[in-house]
Amino acid sequence: MLNSRNRLKKKINFARIEIDGKMIQSKSFGMGIYNRKDDEPSHFGFIISTKISKKAVIRNRIKRIMSEVVRINLDKLKNGYDVLFLIKHQAVKINGREHVDAAAIEEETYAAITKNIQINTLPNS
Repeated sequence: MLNSRNRLKKKINFARIEIDGKMIQSKSFGMGIYNRKDDEPSHFGFIISTKISKKAVIRNRIKRIMSEVVRINLDKLKNGYDVLFLIKHQAVKINGREHVDAAAIEEETYAAITKNIQINTLPNS
């Protein structure tokens, strides 16, 4: 689970990313990035609508998978960023029933964060 100090909590922070941030589109999600230009830990938020899946189990599983990828790689990422993941329909495979391809979501999330958020040369102390 992603630590509380690394989560986006306030509505104003979500709005700031949407207004002033840079949006990057991926197959399964859009990623909004806002550089706060400070040394505070980076914050991450996840938005998945009930339009994506009516089942909370599916929505929460996608958020847990993406959150875990971020948590594992947090020490490699630079501080001072607010990042918002906006999950799309493609994150849920629909072949007569809803299915979450965990490996594909993990790989895509890792590629997006390492490509678009600067990497630390030294781990956080």
